[in-house]
Amino acid sequence: MKIRKIAAAAAFAMTLCGAAKAETCNLGLMASLDMTMLPDGRFAVPVTLNGKSFEFLVDTGGVFTSTDDQTAKALGLEQGPVHGDMYGAGGKVAVTAANVRSLKLANVELKDFHIAIEHPQGTAQDNGPPANSDNRIVGLLAPDVLSVFDVELDFAAKKMNLFSQDHCPGKVVYWTRGGYAELPIRFVSGQMGGDPHINLDMTLDGHTVNTMMDTGSPGAWLMKKPAALLYNVDEHSPGVVASPYAHEGYSAFRKQFTSLSLGGLTVQNPQIDIMPPLMEDAFRMAHSEKSRDDPIYGADFRPEEFILGMNVLSKLHLYIAYKERKIYITPVDQH
Repeated sequence: MKIRKIAAAAAFAMTLCGAAKAETCNLGLMASLDMTMLPDGRFAVPVTLNGKSFEFLVDTGGVFTSTDDQTAKALGLEQGPVHGDMYGAGGKVAVTAANVRSLKLANVELKDFHIAIEHPQGTAQDNGPPANSDNRIVGLLAPDVLSVFDVELDFAAKKMNLFSQDHCPGKVVYWTRGGYAELPIRFVSGQMGGDPHINLDMTLDGHTVNTMMDTGSPGAWLMKKPAALLYNVDEHSPGVVASPYAHEGYSAFRKQFTSLSLGGLTVQNPQIDIMPPLMEDAFRMAHSEKSRDDPIYGADFRPEEFILGMNVLSKLHLYIAYKERKIYITPVDQH
C-alpha cells in the first residue's frame, strides 16, 4: 500500500542491536525471514512486538511501520496524536502513534520504537482498494525500518534477507554468476527527511515513466492522466476490461500492455490497472489552494506516474541497497 507523508509525523528513534560497524567486502547477513505469501500475491514476514509474534505485510511503498488499533489495544500501547497528514491508495488515513519497547525481526531488535496506529475510516467504497484483506496480517513493515538495512527479496526461496549496509559498494549479487541489472533509485526528499520510497525510471511500451516500487500493491498500476497523455488509453479504448478494484464511485480499468523494461530486463505482456488519483484528490480536498501551491511553505505532493506491484516484482530477484541508492535485479529463477 502506498502511503505518502505530508508533514513530519513523529521522530522514529531506533537502536539497532548487532549491526556490523566496520565496512567489509563480505555481506553481513543480519536476519533471514520466511515470507508468508498471500492470495493476492503480496507477502508478510514475522515481526515481534513487545515479546509477542505477529505477521506484518512488507510495504516498500509505505513510510511508517504501523499496526492496527485492535493490536495496539491488545498490547496495551498508549496512543498519542500524530502531527501531520498521511495519505494512502484510498485517500487520507487516520493514524495515531505509540511507543513499543521492542520490535524484533528474527534476532535484530529495535528498542523504544515509535509505531503508527492505523484506524478504520469510512467504508471500503470510501477508501478505494483495501490495504489488507487477510485477518492474519496486523501491520505494515515500512521503509522507516527497511531502509536501515540492505533488503534482499528472494521470491523463489520465499525469503526476505536483511543485510548490514557496511560492505563494498556494488558487491552484493551473490546468488548468480550471470548478468544482472543495476539501477539507481531516488528518494523524494532525502532518505528519512521525506519519502523513503524506491523511485526509479522504467519503460512501458516505449515511454519512460516515473515509477515507485511497491510490495504493498498486489498489481502494477498507472495513473489515469499519464495513461491518457502517453498512451491515449481510457476506459473506452480497445482491449480495456474492468479492473477488480473498480466499484461504485471508484472507476478503474485494466489493460494488457506489450512490455515493461527496467535495466535491460523485460516483462512481456504485463497487466496494468489504470487508476484514478485518489491520494491527490484527497490531498486537494484537505488543503486550501494556498497551502497546496505556495512554493516555499506549501505542502508538497508529487504522486508517481506508475506503481510497480507484486504481479511484476514476484517475477524478479531483488537486492535493495538503500545506502547505495541502488537496486540489483535478476529474473527470479536465475542462479
